[in-house]
Amino acid sequence: MKITNRVVLILIGATLISGFFYVYSLYNPVESNLFPKCPSKYVTGYDCPGCGSQRAVHSLFNGEVSKAFNYNPLLFFLVPYGLLVGVFEWIPSLRNHSFRKLLINFYTIMVVFSIVILFTVWRNL
Repeated sequence: MKITNRVVLILIGATLISGFFYVYSLYNPVESNLFPKCPSKYVTGYDCPGCGSQRAVHSLFNGEVSKAFNYNPLLFFLVPYGLLVGVFEWIPSLRNHSFRKLLINFYTIMVVFSIVILFTVWRNL
């Protein structure tokens, strides 16, 4: 990939991320129609594992950590886990690292999946 293509991709990515931060910090998902409603909750009436994430992100960007945690505590576990997995996947020199093997293996994935399932059941009781 040419250097100019990389620069363009980085600029596009930075613009999208900046827009994301701007929209989520400025507009409250509860009060704005910009944000989609949860289709799972609409159809079934039950909260999905992601319900409350938009409100949590808005609260986090506005410095309200405890409020964000109350909206969706699972977000505080899955986002760091996902970022770590992404780093170890996207950086070729880290692909054979021993910590990557701990993060991404059958048992860890099953534990994460179980946590998501248990969280979903717990929040709908």
